[in-house]
Amino acid sequence: MRRFCLYLLLLGSLIFSTFAELSGEKSLEFQSPDEEAHVLELFTSQGCSSCPSAERWVSQFMDHPGLWTEIVPIVFHVDYWDRLGWKDPFASKDNTNRQYSYSRSGDIRQVYTPCFVSNGNEWRGYFDQGSLPRYKEKLGVLKGTLIKERLAVSFNNPKEDLDLHVLVLGCDLQTKVRSGENRGKLLKQQFVSLAHETHKANDNDWKIRLPDFDKKEGARYALALFVTKRGLQTPIQATGTWLAME
Repeated sequence: MRRFCLYLLLLGSLIFSTFAELSGEKSLEFQSPDEEAHVLELFTSQGCSSCPSAERWVSQFMDHPGLWTEIVPIVFHVDYWDRLGWKDPFASKDNTNRQYSYSRSGDIRQVYTPCFVSNGNEWRGYFDQGSLPRYKEKLGVLKGTLIKERLAVSFNNPKEDLDLHVLVLGCDLQTKVRSGENRGKLLKQQFVSLAHETHKANDNDWKIRLPDFDKKEGARYALALFVTKRGLQTPIQATGTWLAME
């Protein structure tokens, strides 16, 4: 049964790629390794004075040789510090709810910023310059094929029904903060979640379109994917790629 499911996933990907070749459209293919990729989430806010240093630390992964295969950084801006006098343009209630969900499940001890979550678990190594956790468990390959706005995704570990999370990330984003704790600072931010959609599938094979998002002048964009157990938010496997915007 497992071999049959893998055959169907490979066949679907082949058909998708063949259609692109016949239509003259370029396809972008990317995938995770078989080993568990590292999803590093940062919950932050432009209204938090201790957050810019954490965001600068995350920016080091822009030049990491294992970006999108070994590590997938995602920066979620929360909105609960907007009351301090500066409305974060990248903050959303959904991002805040994601952090509170981690708190309710006990994966983080409390809600705060900057807060790092490593593959669903709170990671405080940033504060004492500790090393990131290492993951070596073989979980299967998460593969994506992008043709213009059309995205085909497969995961070759069909043990149970999963949700696919699709995120558009913004990099080289600049904001001049005019009030609040970071007043007067020019913040340059990387891996910012600009759009986040969740898609269900019964066979761990998805055919969807890229989420809509607001494009910013001078920004660079990336696509991040991760799968979770149905209805949960802890990443199981992840991958990503840079987007070539026309």
